[in-house]
Amino acid sequence: LGALPFCSPVLPGFCTFCLDFSPNNVLLSEKTADSFLKRHKRENTGRFEEFLPGNLERECIEEKCNLEEAREIFENDEKTMAFWSRYVDGNQCASSPCLNQGSCKDHLGYYICTCVSGFTGTNCEIVLQKRCDVNNGDCKHFCGTIGNFGAKCFCATGYELMSDGVSCEATVEFPCGKTGLTVVKPVIRSFYNPGLSDHLNATSPTNMTLTAPQTPFKRIVGGRSAAPGEIPWQVGLIAKPSGEHNTQITEGREQDYEVLEKHAHPRYNATLNTYNHDIALLYLKDPISFSAMVRPICIGPMAFIEALMKQPSPATVSGWGRTRFLGFTSNILQKIEVPFIDQTECKKSSNERITPVMFCAGFYNVAKDACQGDSGGPHAKSYRDTWFLTGIVSWGEECAKEGKYGVYTRVSVYYSWIKYVMSVTKRRLASDVEYPDS
Repeated sequence: LGALPFCSPVLPGFCTFCLDFSPNNVLLSEKTADSFLKRHKRENTGRFEEFLPGNLERECIEEKCNLEEAREIFENDEKTMAFWSRYVDGNQCASSPCLNQGSCKDHLGYYICTCVSGFTGTNCEIVLQKRCDVNNGDCKHFCGTIGNFGAKCFCATGYELMSDGVSCEATVEFPCGKTGLTVVKPVIRSFYNPGLSDHLNATSPTNMTLTAPQTPFKRIVGGRSAAPGEIPWQVGLIAKPSGEHNTQITEGREQDYEVLEKHAHPRYNATLNTYNHDIALLYLKDPISFSAMVRPICIGPMAFIEALMKQPSPATVSGWGRTRFLGFTSNILQKIEVPFIDQTECKKSSNERITPVMFCAGFYNVAKDACQGDSGGPHAKSYRDTWFLTGIVSWGEECAKEGKYGVYTRVSVYYSWIKYVMSVTKRRLASDVEYPDS
């Protein structure tokens, strides 16, 4: 080659360098040679590999490793499998296959998505519908099941469902279940009913101001007098006008209506049982004029009313009945709060037959109860600021007697029949509605 220098071609993965193969430069010093090409020694050079701790780069990157070798590196089954699933078939979670904020966990040959609440499916792609048996599907009024799973909210008459799919907004001036009164808490706490402010609407600009009485009125077996307009759906079937509060005084709020038709339940038979299917509907000659003092109460589907009736919060029962057994009736509308009683306990407490269309409410040894003259009155409960009819005062063994409860007609059972009879186009008794055996 003489004195001509020679340059090596550029090889993939190697440095480009030039060597001068002149007679005086055939051999390079060790230091100069290392500066051109330097290779790191392998870890196992001159040593036995099995005596060294596992090394990821040595075992699985520079060379192909097996599962046992990977286990030696991580010394933990969970970490080993997490690495092995990616090492063998790649990270299948890299493409973020889990939708709707689901979390992905990679496995060997597959992945698993853990879905957040409200979603399901392999990739959390299925949106679960509401479930009526879970918090009423978050519905403000009613929840109806759709198909095998899923649900949809709907509202009582006089309301419409809002865009959020759960709220109900009134579409009429005097919607059912609203009192339209504002409570002003009295200074004397001993007569303040803490449940009252929860039940009454304090937002309407046309509300009246109501102050709870600071001195107790004549009581209905442990109850107290209702404030005017507090129970605007109460009607006294005592040949007196509707809207009545004090039966002895003409207050100017009374309304007088003639009953055009009466519809007893088709299965009511006083000969067999005076109180079974103890319910009737009255069709008035003229429509009632609603106001702050006269408003309807809401009714609802069987499942909703049944669940509401059994909730631990007490129901409100009202009427002008006797204030004690065989005592005098009250001039002022009275009210009490009573809890629902389990059906087994209800049956055990009575000498009379308790049928499936009846339920008990009241106290075992507290003198609070409905009494004679209250029959036909409402057993009502508030749900999310709207009142619903859950029962009708029916009968009892004396009044507020220890170990005895008040017995009420189970309104939930009669929802279909009530809606049928109230139909403007049909207005005739339903004969094809099924009811529980009695």
